[in-house]
Amino acid sequence: MRFGRESRVGRAGIRGVRVRAGALLAAVALPGLATPALSQTAGEPTSLRVAGRDVTVPVARHRGYPAFAWNEAPPDLVRSATFAGGVGAGSTSSGVAVELRPGSPFARVGSGAVPLGNEAYVAEGVLWVPTSFLVSADLSEARAPSASTDPAPADASATPGPRSPEAPRPVRRVMIDPGHGGHDPGTVNRRTGAREKDIVLAVSRYLREELARRSGVEPMLTRSDDRFIPLKQRPKMARQAEADLFISIHVNAEPRGSSARGFETYYLAPARNDESARVARLENSVLELEGDEAYGAGDEGIDKIVAMLTRDGNRDVSGRLGGFVQNAFRDTIEGPDRGVKPGPFWVLVGATGHMPAVLVELGFITNAEDERRLTSSKEQKRLAAAIADAIEEYFDYFDGARARLNGAG
Repeated sequence: MRFGRESRVGRAGIRGVRVRAGALLAAVALPGLATPALSQTAGEPTSLRVAGRDVTVPVARHRGYPAFAWNEAPPDLVRSATFAGGVGAGSTSSGVAVELRPGSPFARVGSGAVPLGNEAYVAEGVLWVPTSFLVSADLSEARAPSASTDPAPADASATPGPRSPEAPRPVRRVMIDPGHGGHDPGTVNRRTGAREKDIVLAVSRYLREELARRSGVEPMLTRSDDRFIPLKQRPKMARQAEADLFISIHVNAEPRGSSARGFETYYLAPARNDESARVARLENSVLELEGDEAYGAGDEGIDKIVAMLTRDGNRDVSGRLGGFVQNAFRDTIEGPDRGVKPGPFWVLVGATGHMPAVLVELGFITNAEDERRLTSSKEQKRLAAAIADAIEEYFDYFDGARARLNGAG
């Protein structure tokens, strides 16, 4: 997968609340979604559990995540659902106005922006909305007018008051995870003795320093020295810290020789080819040092878990973050851009559904050119600065989307 260059948008726009797509997605149970492939426009009637009751909507998976046809939204949750002029409009059952725009991962519900986890899109004239949107039906009750279920008419004689000052940008917490450590060296260059655990720790420290200099970001490390941390503890630390992003830093290796080189970024999803599966097995091999059977039985165990987790569509948010990382690397360092890819990584399992999470492979320690770059403190700082730029652009992208939904800019 490859994402196009994203512009730095929304720096002067309204700074919103934290992006927590997983929190919304986790509130909707989606039974029976493991269905055969659907036609481009058809949706299969599917029962969803929303706010303690069952509703039936036509659900399709044109883009790999569940979405329902907006014009067939449950009338007891959404009234007057229409799509015209490129905008989806309607109101909740309690009268709160709703607006959706294709390509945006947010919906406007009343005066607030609600993250969808994935983008609304159009397929042959029909607006499809991620099923996670239905969770906002719970929010609509609190925002509904107290005296009537219909919006109050506008007072034409009223003079608009002064605009509220722009809300300060909330502090975003970024959990940086230097892979391996302690008795787990990670990959090792047999010729030079360079070790993955040392390289990723150095880059992660530089990244923490770089992010700390930027306003609105609070960087944290899962480890700041040479210690071993079990895989499942790393995302757990991010959840406990209520992090907004989880980025696990690693170095790749090619067992068959030294020709492979370049940088790539992974998000949690089933591997699409043998190479992605190989990289996942390489990074997951640390389980052999942990002796913990709680993870399941090897590749089969994680494949089942990944298949379950990726049904909620969280992977698209992480994939977009990966796109920003690859763009920043491509503009900063030399070497092949190996793209953004799906892969079944245990270290990402515990973060998925809670925050965007990616695993970054900085380069190949088994390649002489990449190894020289990876072990240079100057180049390590450049790698860290590139990741920091990607994180900043990612937050700006979503802030800009939210600001546009709220009518600013």
